[in-house]
Amino acid sequence: MLGLPLIQRTIPIFDETPLKGAFSIPQKQTSTYETVLDGSWQEAYNDHFEHTIGFRPLLVRINNQISYSVFDTALANGVIIGKENYLFEINYIKAIKGWDFLGEEAIETQVHKAAFVHKKLKEANKSLLFVFAPGKASYFPEYIPDKYLNKPSGENTNYAEFSEKFKKYDLPLIDFNSWFMLMKDTVSYPLYPQCGIHWSAYGVAMATDSLINYIEKDRNIDMVDFGWNGFEFPDTLRSPDYDIAEGMNLLFKIPHYNMAYPKVWFGNNEGKTRPNAIVVADSYYWNIFGKGYASSIFNDNNFWYYNTEAHNPAWPAPQKTADLDMLSELGKADVIIIMATEANLYRFPYGFIDRAYEVLSKSQNLQMTENPAIDNTTKESEILEIMTSIDNDQDYKKSVIEKANARGISYQEMLRLDATWVWENKRK
Repeated sequence: MLGLPLIQRTIPIFDETPLKGAFSIPQKQTSTYETVLDGSWQEAYNDHFEHTIGFRPLLVRINNQISYSVFDTALANGVIIGKENYLFEINYIKAIKGWDFLGEEAIETQVHKAAFVHKKLKEANKSLLFVFAPGKASYFPEYIPDKYLNKPSGENTNYAEFSEKFKKYDLPLIDFNSWFMLMKDTVSYPLYPQCGIHWSAYGVAMATDSLINYIEKDRNIDMVDFGWNGFEFPDTLRSPDYDIAEGMNLLFKIPHYNMAYPKVWFGNNEGKTRPNAIVVADSYYWNIFGKGYASSIFNDNNFWYYNTEAHNPAWPAPQKTADLDMLSELGKADVIIIMATEANLYRFPYGFIDRAYEVLSKSQNLQMTENPAIDNTTKESEILEIMTSIDNDQDYKKSVIEKANARGISYQEMLRLDATWVWENKRK
């Protein structure tokens, strides 16, 4: 019995199902004279050996199952077992309790910058939309363990503060979180799975429909038709409706209710508008992007995952958003959507607004539809008109003469420089 793991590691006899979740196996280190003497190689090899021993996935699952079944504890990072086998992640509970509150001043700063970015993008005939994805802790507070609910709450929540500031600055916001809570008692099928952390396929379909309707009205366009014909009710859950439980790596499935999966359809592209989009979001958007919904409704379809990794179906591989030219990307996009669920509002909007604010504050190269290009003849005549106006204003003329003397150039040269500056700023 003791020798079986070593035999399995050396000559694999049985097929093993790998563990689920994000983790790394320590690499086997090459020994040197120094590392053997100081013991560091032995420690590294021991760590590698422990993670590659035969039957390790099975042994881990046995250990996790005992922890879950006997001690009501999940040996998965951040997973909380709620009442009646409802599973949560701790960050969602922190969010509704206000334990991750950023503070009013920090949120005010972000939303103030967002208002500037929204204004500049609107001037360029581009749509900026903020979206609050639903949160499982807000939706199912009755299943959260009492030991968390009974702890003192923070002074406020990021969700409440962001909502208030968006209203203050009149920024466009779709709040799926509040909408889902309002539908909770009347909705036909589950909007959340019992053992998953993301919204259900039904919730995703309704959210996609709402996003299409909003963009159509905001941009006065007719997008690809979208809907669903009935539902499928399989006996097994489809991804990602069991994602938290999968990460727990148990021997046996956790009992759960079945889910409804809408039979989604998209209309013909003929005569329809498919805008270019940048969506900056957390993992909730994978349910829209990964299912191909986004490719059907958007033309240039960009997903900036946490504003760190950019995905586009037309690319051979993802790119780092830091390597992309922000001004150029904004110039190509028609619609910019920034989405987060409650658990990620403490890092919302992922640094995207800061970067957009910086480039839009310094540059006027973003194409403005209200400012069409004009020929040089028109430009020259307008500058001459401004020069005449300045020359007729004695106080202004005096200041131009003083600047000309300070720079050591003629009055006419300085007059043209000032008039050109005025013309360019009027254009901006």
